[in-house]
Amino acid sequence: MSAQPVSPAGAMPMPPLTPESLRAAVARLVPSRLDELNEHLVHAATQAQELDSTVPLRSFTEYWGIVVAIERDPVRAARFHQLEAVVDAGLEPEATRAAITEIGTLVDEARAEVLA
Repeated sequence: MSAQPVSPAGAMPMPPLTPESLRAAVARLVPSRLDELNEHLVHAATQAQELDSTVPLRSFTEYWGIVVAIERDPVRAARFHQLEAVVDAGLEPEATRAAITEIGTLVDEARAEVLA
Protein backbone atom coordinates (compact mmCIF):
# COMPACT_ATOMS: atom_id res chain seq x y z
CA MET A 1 0.00 0.00 0.00
CA SER A 2 2.95 2.32 -0.33
CA ALA A 3 3.07 3.46 -3.95
CA GLN A 4 -0.19 4.88 -5.26
CA PRO A 5 -1.14 4.03 -8.85
CA VAL A 6 -1.07 6.60 -11.62
CA SER A 7 -4.45 8.22 -12.22
CA PRO A 8 -6.37 7.47 -15.41
CA ALA A 9 -7.11 10.50 -17.58
CA GLY A 10 -9.78 12.61 -15.88
CA ALA A 11 -9.32 10.95 -12.51
CA MET A 12 -8.16 12.60 -9.32
CA PRO A 13 -5.02 11.05 -7.83
CA MET A 14 -5.49 8.19 -5.40
CA PRO A 15 -5.06 9.63 -1.91
CA PRO A 16 -3.01 7.99 0.82
CA LEU A 17 -4.94 5.32 2.69
CA THR A 18 -5.40 7.27 5.90
CA PRO A 19 -8.76 8.07 7.47
CA GLU A 20 -8.22 11.81 6.96
CA SER A 21 -7.24 11.48 3.29
CA LEU A 22 -10.05 9.05 2.56
CA ARG A 23 -12.56 11.34 4.33
CA ALA A 24 -11.41 14.29 2.20
CA ALA A 25 -11.69 12.23 -0.99
CA VAL A 26 -15.16 10.97 -0.10
CA ALA A 27 -16.24 14.52 0.78
CA ARG A 28 -15.13 15.61 -2.69
CA LEU A 29 -16.31 12.62 -4.73
CA VAL A 30 -19.40 11.27 -2.96
CA PRO A 31 -20.36 13.67 -0.16
CA SER A 32 -23.63 11.78 0.33
CA ARG A 33 -21.57 8.93 1.84
CA LEU A 34 -19.58 11.03 4.33
CA ASP A 35 -21.80 10.17 7.30
CA GLU A 36 -21.48 6.48 6.41
CA LEU A 37 -17.68 6.78 6.34
CA ASN A 38 -17.63 8.54 9.73
CA GLU A 39 -19.88 5.91 11.30
CA HIS A 40 -17.75 3.12 9.83
CA LEU A 41 -14.60 4.74 11.21
CA VAL A 42 -16.05 5.00 14.72
CA HIS A 43 -17.16 1.37 14.54
CA ALA A 44 -13.75 0.22 13.23
CA ALA A 45 -11.89 2.15 15.94
CA THR A 46 -14.14 0.68 18.64
CA GLN A 47 -13.64 -2.83 17.30
CA ALA A 48 -9.89 -2.29 17.09
CA GLN A 49 -9.81 -1.35 20.77
CA GLU A 50 -12.08 -4.19 21.84
CA LEU A 51 -10.15 -6.79 19.85
CA ASP A 52 -6.73 -5.24 20.45
CA SER A 53 -6.19 -5.56 16.71
CA THR A 54 -5.57 -3.30 13.75
CA VAL A 55 -7.59 -5.54 11.42
CA PRO A 56 -10.81 -3.48 11.70
CA LEU A 57 -8.91 -0.30 10.79
CA ARG A 58 -7.18 -2.01 7.87
CA SER A 59 -10.57 -3.25 6.67
CA PHE A 60 -11.92 0.29 6.95
CA THR A 61 -9.10 1.76 4.83
CA GLU A 62 -9.37 -1.02 2.24
CA TYR A 63 -13.15 -0.62 1.92
CA TRP A 64 -13.06 3.17 1.59
CA GLY A 65 -9.97 2.99 -0.60
CA ILE A 66 -11.99 0.84 -3.00
CA VAL A 67 -14.88 3.32 -2.91
CA VAL A 68 -12.48 6.18 -3.71
CA ALA A 69 -10.68 4.17 -6.41
CA ILE A 70 -14.01 3.60 -8.16
CA GLU A 71 -15.39 7.10 -7.70
CA ARG A 72 -12.19 8.98 -8.61
CA ASP A 73 -12.35 7.73 -12.21
CA PRO A 74 -15.42 9.31 -13.87
CA VAL A 75 -15.72 6.58 -16.51
CA ARG A 76 -15.44 3.73 -14.02
CA ALA A 77 -17.79 5.46 -11.56
CA ALA A 78 -20.42 6.04 -14.24
CA ARG A 79 -20.27 2.40 -15.34
CA PHE A 80 -20.40 1.18 -11.74
CA HIS A 81 -23.53 3.24 -11.05
CA GLN A 82 -25.17 2.09 -14.31
CA LEU A 83 -24.60 -1.49 -13.23
CA GLU A 84 -25.98 -0.78 -9.74
CA ALA A 85 -29.15 0.56 -11.38
CA VAL A 86 -29.51 -2.66 -13.39
CA VAL A 87 -29.15 -4.72 -10.22
CA ASP A 88 -31.53 -2.48 -8.27
CA ALA A 89 -34.15 -2.76 -11.02
CA GLY A 90 -33.85 -6.56 -10.99
CA LEU A 91 -36.05 -6.86 -14.05
CA GLU A 92 -34.17 -9.49 -16.03
CA PRO A 93 -32.29 -12.22 -14.16
CA GLU A 94 -29.67 -12.66 -16.89
CA ALA A 95 -28.95 -8.91 -17.07
CA THR A 96 -28.81 -8.75 -13.28
CA ARG A 97 -26.30 -11.63 -13.14
CA ALA A 98 -24.15 -10.01 -15.83
CA ALA A 99 -24.23 -6.68 -13.99
CA ILE A 100 -23.24 -8.34 -10.71
CA THR A 101 -20.34 -10.06 -12.44
CA GLU A 102 -19.13 -6.80 -13.97
CA ILE A 103 -19.47 -4.98 -10.63
CA GLY A 104 -17.25 -7.69 -9.15
CA THR A 105 -14.66 -7.08 -11.84
CA LEU A 106 -14.69 -3.32 -11.21
CA VAL A 107 -14.33 -3.86 -7.46
CA ASP A 108 -11.47 -6.31 -8.03
CA GLU A 109 -9.68 -3.76 -10.24
CA ALA A 110 -10.17 -1.04 -7.61
CA ARG A 111 -8.96 -3.38 -4.84
CA ALA A 112 -5.82 -4.14 -6.86
CA GLU A 113 -5.12 -0.39 -7.05
CA VAL A 114 -5.64 0.01 -3.31
CA LEU A 115 -3.42 -2.94 -2.42
CA ALA A 116 -0.68 -2.00 -4.92
